[in-house]
Amino acid sequence: MSGSQVTIRKDRVRLIALFYPKKDMSFEQFSKYWLEVHGPLFLSLEIVHKNILKYEQMHFDPKPNQLLSEGGPVMAPVPYYGMAIFEGESFEKIFEVFNHPEYQKVVLPDEERFFDKSRSLVIAGELATPLDRV
Repeated sequence: MSGSQVTIRKDRVRLIALFYPKKDMSFEQFSKYWLEVHGPLFLSLEIVHKNILKYEQMHFDPKPNQLLSEGGPVMAPVPYYGMAIFEGESFEKIFEVFNHPEYQKVVLPDEERFFDKSRSLVIAGELATPLDRV
């Protein structure tokens, strides 16, 4: 884009969670549970539909990730099985979801079934969109 300057978007932010699997859980078990049970449970909350603009799941298939790790010294095996992307108008709106009593009562206990919170990561950031062909 000649002459265009990319800037940080003011209309949305993202929170990203990298999920480390529970001990002895295969990628297939993790992926199926997250997609078919936990994801729909999260989406069943009214506060999610009120405050979250976009929710995506990225399932880290071990096969292509193994190929990446064989690509040289810069690449390392991915210890995570997936990444959740939560997009909202503000961090406050996203945090409101995770602090909501219904989330705490319904969704939070379910997280213990498929990922290890002590080894997972959560990252917050603002967006710049240099290319979007959607």
